[in-house]
Amino acid sequence: MPLRAVLTDPTLADAHPVVRAGANNLDRPVTWVHTSEVLDIASLLRGGELLLVGGVSLATATADERRAYIRELAEVGAAGIALETGTSIPAVPEEMITEAERVGLTLIQLERVVRFVEVTQAVNGQLVNESVRRLQLADQVGHALATELAEGGETADLLTVLAEATNADCVLTTPTGQVIAEAGPPVASAGTSLTAPLSCPITSAGVTVAVLTMTPRTGTDLLLLNAAADRAPEALGLSLLRSRPLTRIERDTHEFLTLARKDSRSPQRFSELADRLGIATHSAFVSVIAHFDRQINTLGLDEAMRRGDRRPIGRVTGDTYEAIVALGKGPLGSARSALAADLTTTPFPPGTRVIVGPGTRNLAGITRCLQESALTFDLVGHNGVVIDAANYAVERLLTVLKTDTNVVDAFITEQIGDLLASDTRLELFTTLHAYLKNWANKTDAAAELHLQRQSLYQRLTKVLAALGDPPPESGRWPGIRVAVELEHARRRTKPIT
Repeated sequence: MPLRAVLTDPTLADAHPVVRAGANNLDRPVTWVHTSEVLDIASLLRGGELLLVGGVSLATATADERRAYIRELAEVGAAGIALETGTSIPAVPEEMITEAERVGLTLIQLERVVRFVEVTQAVNGQLVNESVRRLQLADQVGHALATELAEGGETADLLTVLAEATNADCVLTTPTGQVIAEAGPPVASAGTSLTAPLSCPITSAGVTVAVLTMTPRTGTDLLLLNAAADRAPEALGLSLLRSRPLTRIERDTHEFLTLARKDSRSPQRFSELADRLGIATHSAFVSVIAHFDRQINTLGLDEAMRRGDRRPIGRVTGDTYEAIVALGKGPLGSARSALAADLTTTPFPPGTRVIVGPGTRNLAGITRCLQESALTFDLVGHNGVVIDAANYAVERLLTVLKTDTNVVDAFITEQIGDLLASDTRLELFTTLHAYLKNWANKTDAAAELHLQRQSLYQRLTKVLAALGDPPPESGRWPGIRVAVELEHARRRTKPIT
């Protein structure tokens, strides 16, 4: 049930819901409506929940605790949070709005008091009924496709059955966008719906070989369309296995990337597959991971990665594309930068996020490269389209160190603890970070902070005083620089706990 539909339910509409952040995510499906005042509720959620909150615990929480609360809900895939303002908390805290917008979580203010129990009963009752109906519709679609498949129907025939059953334009393409087959509903149902197309991967023998895109026409039953997305992939996958068996390269690519994700594997088999795929002689590699929102299409990615003498080995799994790119001659750093630049200028489907991994100089380092790419996405989330993992090296290091946070805390406190304690207006640390980032160039630091030079000088005087006025040649500065980067990384991502 789309979030926007939940907000219009009479039981919740009486609360006068106002979207304060994440207005672009109102089409996100809600799987359940839940209510809780517990701040660490995220660990108990499965994703897709709309959380109704009275604000009792949030009213006494610190700003950092409120931001962490929003981040944790976004990380587990909550559909949104609806905060009732009034007795417990008079207004939605600004830090929650800012953080929700940053991580892409829908934050709703409920301006009037309503009985949460009535909201949960009404909406969850609808969700249960819809789930039952969806199962029934899925059985109908599955039966129609299975009958056509058993009677020897080709892939195009299955697509025609699907289009007529769902009243949607159906297109089956390769992951790079080449059309395999397409079909549309009867002409009488013409008229494209305003609802976005629905895409789902088609697998054959464990390998994603195609993408089904269904574009609803006017009057299409969207629940039926979603039910078809559950059942159609299996039938289409079997059809493709019969008419378009996997090539040796597709099988080798699937096995190579499966082994690449494992810390323990057979080095001999891994090297053998790399040789068969033509990348064994390359001296540098980088991983690329792309997460698609609604439309799965790797054509732009593939073309960008193949420029020059680069050789990508990639596959689609669900809504994710992962690849190992064998780089050409030259230093790893410059080759990575060239790849990132090519990807940055490539148009992608809306909602796509692309992570460029840290890179490695040998086949043995590919596993870590893939792991660091996935970690970067978890840390950064929706912050940009093309994201370079190298720009988040300290954040990744902090994640590795999270098993012993006392060491990090103690180091930061030792080096810049007095500065942080005296930074009541949250400007001294920002000033020091900009100053060090710009190689102690005061003109550039002032420009970044939008300050007059005199104002920057005044702030730097306070900064140096809080640090104990270490002279420029002091051996303290390396430790201060490391502490500043660690603290900056903690502020950009979830605090280590």
